[in-house]
Amino acid sequence: MVALALTLGSFLLILLLVRLKVPLAFAILGGAVAVGLGFGLPVRQVALGIVRGATQPMALGVDLTVVFLLAISHLMQASGQMQRIVELARSVLRRPAVTMAALPALIGLLPMPGGALFSAPMVASAAGPDRAGGDLLSAINYWFRHIWEHWWPLYPGVILAMTLTGTDLATFVAFQMPLGVAMAAAGLVLFRGTHPELHASASAAGVGSWRALGRETATIWVILATWGLATLGLALSTRAGWTAPPPDWLQRFGPLAVAMLVGLVATTRLNRLTARDALEALLRPSVLSLAGLVTTIMVYQYILGEAGAAPRIAVEMAANHLPPLLVVVLLPAIAGLITGVAFGFVGTSFPIVLGMLAAMPDAPALRPYAVLAYACGHLGMMASPIHLCLVVSNRYFSSSYWPVYRRLVVPTLLLAVFAALYFLLLRLVAA
Repeated sequence: MVALALTLGSFLLILLLVRLKVPLAFAILGGAVAVGLGFGLPVRQVALGIVRGATQPMALGVDLTVVFLLAISHLMQASGQMQRIVELARSVLRRPAVTMAALPALIGLLPMPGGALFSAPMVASAAGPDRAGGDLLSAINYWFRHIWEHWWPLYPGVILAMTLTGTDLATFVAFQMPLGVAMAAAGLVLFRGTHPELHASASAAGVGSWRALGRETATIWVILATWGLATLGLALSTRAGWTAPPPDWLQRFGPLAVAMLVGLVATTRLNRLTARDALEALLRPSVLSLAGLVTTIMVYQYILGEAGAAPRIAVEMAANHLPPLLVVVLLPAIAGLITGVAFGFVGTSFPIVLGMLAAMPDAPALRPYAVLAYACGHLGMMASPIHLCLVVSNRYFSSSYWPVYRRLVVPTLLLAVFAALYFLLLRLVAA
């Protein structure tokens, strides 16, 4: 299992360098170089991989999304909109702890890279001063940001999983939604033993509070609606033959870029700001710094792809004659750990897992195994040190990896146990 050892070793190198106070961007870049050379890529190919990984359309699309996210977030904070959202949410939800979980979940409805960065200021404001450490705030923000990603049909990973398994939307949602519910429930453990004031119930909200909250969160709904319309328009124009099928990166980031631009304009108009305010928000040094960090993550993923890490790990598993159930569990989990995105673990592991199941003599029912594979891939993705949401959440709350990982151990184990029991139940029903 050399490929697996090399890949996991590069993760450990990144974590070690961060522990030694090496800036995260340089630590990730070091991990990328190490894994490329470890897989036998020539030095010249690794160097070219760094350049190509940083300039590939997918990387530029993620960078653009993050820049827009940061600019919108800054304008919302500077204008007081963010604080108004938090105050209204606290009044209608009544408990700060509920608000801390609900706001990142709300942002999680938007399928945008690094969305945890958008909700982080809201979580901090909802918690209030000195009521929780940065590691706890980062863990809460990160966990509840992803409770929809098992089944919400706007996520690319969900769409790809539906396509590969040949499942209609209603069936897919029905089977996958329990995983999302279980994740939300498991996340409640994060609030155990927290400051008593986080659980204090406030008086009932005043008349019109829900309407006011809807108005203040208009930025979110505008982005979501624009994204949906742009995606639908692109799909319909392609199907009708008006345009040629666009490349994958344009399908993923074209509608999102349009939605973020409209969201930026809407936020500027809603808060009576100027175009100069928006431009200054886009060009802030902290925005450009984070875009550089995002670029190193995309470089790392690109070099892993150049080295063929995921397929080589799959070949090693087959060569070692691992039991099929173990492959269903391990391969998506490892793919999630390597790629840090749902689209990545579905795209790299599902074709192998589904092909293996179809080739088995007894041809087991597909649905239970597909649910288990997605659950394991999602768990691996959540544990990935290159998952962009984890990186930006830790950066915002000035926390390192290890304290946040310690916070996430118990909810992760609870979710893993539920996934195993749910798989056994589905397999029993399907038998």
